[in-house]
Amino acid sequence: MPLDVRPGRGSAPLLSEAPGAESSDALSPQSLVPAQWLDGGEIIILAVKPSLWFVVFKSARWLAGALAAILATVWVEPEWLPVRDTTVIQACVALAFARVGLALLAWVSRLYVLTNRRIMRITGIFNIDLFECQLTRIQSTFLTIAWYERPFSVGTISFATAAAGGVEVHWTHVNHPLEIHEQVRAAIHRAQRPGNGV
Repeated sequence: MPLDVRPGRGSAPLLSEAPGAESSDALSPQSLVPAQWLDGGEIIILAVKPSLWFVVFKSARWLAGALAAILATVWVEPEWLPVRDTTVIQACVALAFARVGLALLAWVSRLYVLTNRRIMRITGIFNIDLFECQLTRIQSTFLTIAWYERPFSVGTISFATAAAGGVEVHWTHVNHPLEIHEQVRAAIHRAQRPGNGV
């Protein structure tokens, strides 16, 4: 059963992130986030990519299907096959490699960014898709760790706003989800604090 953590507006004051809590997946924001995407005085708190398990999870159904097709090809009577066994196996392997390659490209092009003012999700293999949301608009966050993610310390963080009437965006399959979720909650708390001049 997935773990679901749902902090609301009435939750207790949040701990600010400790110096040693930065994720090992944190990347150089200068090289990853174009300067024109940032407003004046905006500070990047966190810039992370999904875990490499993202590639495995996104390809799992295709890999399982290819394996099932290969096993069926090996076990079925040869005269039942419209083509030779080796052709079917080669096609299945080629499709599996193609799906893994596509998932790897999706991983390379995906970035999650937290600043002192907003969250961003940058995706797109051929065309860049930038989603952004002001921290002051976020009503709640959800941390979900599925059964297959738990052994690898991977999880998904979702953000809900009043405008969308529910979850508007996901940070899928991030490493160290508990630590990242705490950093996100702390940033939201600071941004929504009355009198905050951010």
